[in-house]
Amino acid sequence: MASTKDIATICNGRSVLPINKTLCLQILTAYPPAVSAPNIVKLVKIVVGLGESKANKTADFVAGLVKEPTFKQYFKACNDAYKLVVGNFRSARLELEDNETQTASYDILVSMDDTEMVKNTIGKNTDKASKTLMEMTLVMEDYIGIAFTAVDQIDK
Repeated sequence: MASTKDIATICNGRSVLPINKTLCLQILTAYPPAVSAPNIVKLVKIVVGLGESKANKTADFVAGLVKEPTFKQYFKACNDAYKLVVGNFRSARLELEDNETQTASYDILVSMDDTEMVKNTIGKNTDKASKTLMEMTLVMEDYIGIAFTAVDQIDK
């Protein structure tokens, strides 16, 4: 069984991406499959799955915004970006099944480019939908940091 030590290893891991250690601990210690993971590799796969789930939820939110006439062009670009984030996490999850940790790490890392594009696209918008998407994107970046750092722990 994965101990709190394995969760702490991930949440306290050093990485090229920033990691919100407090959020990481909150997410993983409150998620029963993470707490009961039999080893660090399984725990990392669970963490990447959580990131994919968060990306899917955000992508669904953005897909609904594309219908907004005022900012349709902005939300279309954001929708495309989140489709890439979802695809990156899905690829990373599958690559971990094949023990391709470096490729999985890269796929998660490039998701930051997509979230950066979203922030640059809607960052100055003051409407409620844009502000909500900005908040969701900042949280998504936390998930990306956690997942990237988690994958990095497999090879250590």
